[in-house]
Amino acid sequence: MRQLIFDYLEEKGIIESIKNDHGAISLKASDKDIVVSGNRLELIMLADYILNVALADFDGYHVHLDELNLFDEVSKELIVALKLTK
Repeated sequence: MRQLIFDYLEEKGIIESIKNDHGAISLKASDKDIVVSGNRLELIMLADYILNVALADFDGYHVHLDELNLFDEVSKELIVALKLTK
């Protein structure tokens, strides 16, 4: 995964001030809500995953986000997919 947002914020000196944030990023789903929570750094990493999907070259590109690649705690898997309009 390219870290475009992370690298940009690091270049601007913004990341350094939040590197000490601690916590766990989680995705919790209920009948009414889906809540993604995490510290600043973890939410920036989530933004990078979404940006990578948005910049993909083909329709249907997607990423599965779960406890194996992003979340510390999940009740469901989050799939971010690109749908190109024609």
